[in-house]
Amino acid sequence: MSENKDAILVVGADSDMGAAILSGLSGRVIAHTFAAPEKLQGIERPGLELIPVSADLSTVEGSLALVESVQALGYDVTKIVHLPCLPAVPTKFKNFDEQRFQKEMNVAFMSAALVCRAFVPKMAKRRFGRVVFMLTSYCIGVPPKFLTGYVAVKYAVMGLMRSLATEYADKGVTFNGVAPSMTETRFLESLADLTVEMSAKAHPLGRNARPDDIAPTVLHLLDDKNEYTSGAVIPITGGSQY
Repeated sequence: MSENKDAILVVGADSDMGAAILSGLSGRVIAHTFAAPEKLQGIERPGLELIPVSADLSTVEGSLALVESVQALGYDVTKIVHLPCLPAVPTKFKNFDEQRFQKEMNVAFMSAALVCRAFVPKMAKRRFGRVVFMLTSYCIGVPPKFLTGYVAVKYAVMGLMRSLATEYADKGVTFNGVAPSMTETRFLESLADLTVEMSAKAHPLGRNARPDDIAPTVLHLLDDKNEYTSGAVIPITGGSQY
């Protein structure tokens, strides 16, 4: 491994999506885990140095603990991939649960904001950085019914991404989001099987997306040479109209 101190931080690395992205990365990767650290087993290979860091992002304190753990490693975080979000649970708005929504905000938005606050200013000083957020195709066009909390949180993350893209446009730091349609991961366990099957049947390709369909775009946005794309929400929908 090189003697430089650069590192990529993948928040939510132990997700199905995280595992797919890790398989395409090289160099030093700080891999945040919580629910399924076993996902990292078998991924490490020559040219990839994985450094696992565990934290519960459901509270602000947990996100601050993640930041402290990463900072204590002493590496220079130059690229960030932010993936965490609670599974979407279909609920009518009249049953809106403020406690669950606060937890959704903590996991998806507050963790993103606090991680960026810690590491983006340092990227700006170096005049180089890449940040990619996991959004959803529901951020484009008309969202479905009964997912108010999930959609609202993703819009908040999208707002963070676009605001940072503007603020740091002249600092060599890019911020982008990928917006996949329904993707076959553990994330869908909270949805009825029929809902997932109907989505696949209605799709032009006859199937839902897979993590391997999304990872190449994330890797492209992380590339050192990809310096002009910033503030973009890139749909990955296989031809479906979101």
